Amino acid sequence: MSTLALPVCSCCHRHIMPNDKCVKFNCPECGAVLIWRCESCRESARTYTCGSCGFQGP
Repeated sequence: MSTLALPVCSCCHRHIMPNDKCVKFNCPECGAVLIWRCESCRESARTYTCGSCGFQGP
């Protein structure tokens, strides 16, 4: 039996389900961390923080 590791939104820390409208991208400052953002956080323009370099973006 295998397990599925769901990504977590970098803003609200909720799990992102497979059919959710989300985005993922590398940190624009350092590129070392993959940032996930759920639809709710994107629409609300909530701030995310890179866990590696501390960069904050909308």
